[in-house]
Amino acid sequence: MKKLLLTVVAGLAFGLLTAKEDIPKVPIWDRFELTFESPVAYDRPVYDVALQVTFVSPSGKKYQSEGFWDGESRWMVRFMPNEKGKWSFRTTCSDVANSGLHDQNGTFVCTKNRSSLPIYRNGKIVHRPGDYHLSYADGTPFFYLGCTTWNGAMRSTDEEWETYLQQRKQNTYTVIQFVTTQWRGLPASELDPPAFSGEDPIRINPLFFQKLDRKIDRINRMGLVAAPVMLWAYPGDGNPGDKLPIESAIKLAEYIKARYEAYHVIWNLGGDGYFTGSNLAKWQEIGRRVFGEDKNTVDNVVTLHAAGRRWYGNDYDGEEWLSMISYQTGHSNSESTIRWKTQGPVVENWAQLKPRPIIDTEPVYEAQGEPGNAYEVRKSIFWSMFSAPVAGVGYGAWSTWPWLRVGEKSFNHGMRNPSQYDWKDGIESSGSIQVGRLYSFFNRLTWWKLRPQADLLEDNGASEHVARTMMAVADDQGKLILVYVPSAQRVVVKNERNRRFKKASWYYPATGLYEKAELSYTENRIETESHSEEDAILVLQ
Repeated sequence: MKKLLLTVVAGLAFGLLTAKEDIPKVPIWDRFELTFESPVAYDRPVYDVALQVTFVSPSGKKYQSEGFWDGESRWMVRFMPNEKGKWSFRTTCSDVANSGLHDQNGTFVCTKNRSSLPIYRNGKIVHRPGDYHLSYADGTPFFYLGCTTWNGAMRSTDEEWETYLQQRKQNTYTVIQFVTTQWRGLPASELDPPAFSGEDPIRINPLFFQKLDRKIDRINRMGLVAAPVMLWAYPGDGNPGDKLPIESAIKLAEYIKARYEAYHVIWNLGGDGYFTGSNLAKWQEIGRRVFGEDKNTVDNVVTLHAAGRRWYGNDYDGEEWLSMISYQTGHSNSESTIRWKTQGPVVENWAQLKPRPIIDTEPVYEAQGEPGNAYEVRKSIFWSMFSAPVAGVGYGAWSTWPWLRVGEKSFNHGMRNPSQYDWKDGIESSGSIQVGRLYSFFNRLTWWKLRPQADLLEDNGASEHVARTMMAVADDQGKLILVYVPSAQRVVVKNERNRRFKKASWYYPATGLYEKAELSYTENRIETESHSEEDAILVLQ
């Protein structure tokens, strides 16, 4: 190997080895990095040359990773090994005369990962065919509990980011949702430098992404999974998924994918977009070309984060690159929104589609300082979670997603008055803490077996008022039943097998406390009553 520099990322340590030194080592499910120096300068590096690396595992499996330009004459490749033992690699450059990039080869050893964090112990997040949930590589179910901080990775200081991640980890969130380029909520003029400039062609700014590298690395080092939005797609100026020509959008997404594919990520290919109708062919092409079968040799998890109350599941059912359906339901529990959640396309279609996780990654945002809003957040979340097989949910706070500081206003989102609250107030709000407890609540149960069972309820309460809608989920044998009860009311569960449950309890999401549920068994029915002033979950086991 000539002119080759190896960068090994192992745990929190960064080690540099030249080709003359000992073979490098990296723990399984961690990040292996290669850095190359190109003797040739290119005017448009991301267009003029392509670098690929083929990795061969100890068992002989081959994986292909794309290289990326990191500024000046520097090129990099990142890879996450999934087998212990000795690996080999070889580069291929479209400019075969480039002696620094083409036909470089070497080896490294993948070792045991001694971290106690699940993403390093159990492996990367994947979607296994036939499942309605995500899993770690070893098959352990992964509960998606996402916190929304669209601007956090770009606006925060390193110290602020560390505080934020520590708090999210302590509150048992598992996923961090953020944007990776300028967008309408953080215009290019507010970034120094922006992620890219121009439209056709675009020019990548590596310095921007070098700063972002640190933020994404810290997400993973906390044991959290990164969920980056690659192309914000809401209609309007400044949103790359809407305004860039399709070839430029693909080029930008390919660059982001190459740079962060070796991290623990769940990809949001498009953000806040309209992915059906006149936009259907465009986004199907982008998905196929960025994450199609020949570009997805490492089991990427890919989704599209749709605009409010926009359902794309049916139109994308045959898209093999799509691993997960995510949606958002707006920022109020209006009657029409509740009906959309409890009677709409998710409820109507999930069972007819190819099994995928279906997750509301943007339910009602929590408003800081507004009494009672935490209750609205919880109702929004549970109505969504129980409308499809249980897989997880997202959370957002109005002061956290734009990464506000006191006295600031969010960009281009109709905020009239400067904020009285900052980003930290958002994650310390009562709803934020309550949602964090869902990880513990659901992981006491075999949540990944739960499916919607509307027929279990004799009366779901909606006839009185849609805001009283109760929803039920259960496993396929009816041995575990959960009923979400949004307000104090009588609950009648059909019990055709006349089963006697060993344990019956009320869980109160506002407090995280449990209470024994008093049941009345009659012929083919179980009756009880929620006396909570707010919401409760009946758990029958």
